[in-house]
Formats: sequence, structure tokens, C-alpha cells
Amino acid sequence: MTSSIPPSQNGFYPDGGLNVASYDLRAELDRKLFDDPLPFYRDWAIRAGGPVLELGCGTGRIAGEIARHGVEVEGLDLSGAMLAQARRHYPDLTWHQADMCDFDLGCRFALVIVPFRGLQEVTTAAGQRAALSRAFAHLKPGGRLVFDLIDPDLRYCLPEGDAEIVQLPLFPMPAGIGAPDSRLRITAMERTNTPLTQQFCEHWRFEELSPEGKILRREDNWHHMRWVHRAEMALMLEICGFVSISEYSGFNQEAPRYAANQVWVATRPA
Repeated sequence: MTSSIPPSQNGFYPDGGLNVASYDLRAELDRKLFDDPLPFYRDWAIRAGGPVLELGCGTGRIAGEIARHGVEVEGLDLSGAMLAQARRHYPDLTWHQADMCDFDLGCRFALVIVPFRGLQEVTTAAGQRAALSRAFAHLKPGGRLVFDLIDPDLRYCLPEGDAEIVQLPLFPMPAGIGAPDSRLRITAMERTNTPLTQQFCEHWRFEELSPEGKILRREDNWHHMRWVHRAEMALMLEICGFVSISEYSGFNQEAPRYAANQVWVATRPA
């Protein structure tokens, strides 16, 4: 069995890691268990008519769906490993490797989207404001920013964190990865919280198992994120210049509700 990968190595999405290779498998499971964001962002893109910019595009699943409907779309992500997957899956699209808090593409878009709670991967309030400001700068007059977050349930944001361990259903190994007939076990390990800065860290374990259940490979990754309260996010958007700010608790425009999703739609003034 190989040794675990330390948390500082290539962030949460290390090159060649089981995490990156299995990302789309986990995303498909999420779509079945929770609200599916893909139709929501696709429909906003169709209404906007393009061009669309996706921040935190990952492996390109949402951008690819938007492109399939004839809408011009580009993606931006900090992780080279994730963008390698996006380029492999959607070689005809334009991908940018950059920090969503500090980028300039030299053009403007009718719609900027940040799906899958991507803004929460920016772990400081100043960084999150910077990302919103960069999105604003890349919107055409009258263009919209659309994104989603987790609305924090404060029972799980206490200093003691959460020691609960949750094992996901076994996955087949991603194509071209691992030994023949091996399977992938993904386990959400402990979670630590820092309420002062609204930061939390999730420990994820990825293991390749032989048909007999022997661990052939193990990787440990640490996912650092920051929770944002609704009032705080509304204020951030106002400070960054957005108007016509709407908030929901789901992708069907449900009224805001505590400890549900936060779904935001904000406009750059015309």
C-alpha cells in the first residue's frame, strides 16, 4: 500500500490522484441524491444566449452541457489536473488556468456562473470579494452572475468539528486507472471548523480495493472551504456593484430557507 498524500501537495486536486480521476463519478452521485444544478445553469446560459464564463469549471461538465446547446462558453479553473480532464472531454472549448480571485481575460460575458459551491473554495472573505469583483469586471452591462453555496447549518460549524465518518457506495475504478477489476472506496473522514474565520476542512480518503478487498492504493486529501451567511453574501454583492440581487434556497427558485442551498442571481447595471 502506498503512503498517504500530505495535505499540502497540489491542494485538494493533486495531479494523477484518485480524487481528480473520480470527480465525475462523485458528481453524478450528487446529482442523484441532491438537487441537480446542471439544468439550472444550462437554462440560464440558454436565456443569456452567450457568451458564458464558468468560474471553477473543474472537469468541464457544466460548460460541456452548455456548449451542447449551442451556447458559446469558456471555463476557468485553478487546478491544472482538473483542466486536463476538461480539455480531454471537451477539446473544442476554451479553457483558462487562473485564480478566480485574480484574472483578466480581456473580454466580457453575458453570464458568469460559479456552480458546485466553487466560491466557497476561496477561503477568506477578502478573496471571495475579489472573486465577485473579477466576475463583475467580466460581465457586459446588464449581464448576470449566477452561483450557489451551502447555507451553513450552525450546529455543524462549532469549534469541535465533526468526527463522523461517512463511506460512499463503492465505485468502479475510473477508466485507465488502477488494476483490473479493482474498485474505488471513498470515505468522508473527520471535519474540523474554525468559526472565527468561518473556515472548515474536510478530510477525504480515496482507496483502490482489489476484488478481495485488499487496499492497493490510498490517498488522503484535505478540502479547505469557507462558509458564508446570507446577509454577508448580499452585502458582498452590493459592495461589488451588483444590483437586482435575488436569493433562493434551491434550483427551482424556492424561497430562502435556513440550512438549505443558497442560490444567487445578481446583475451588473446596464
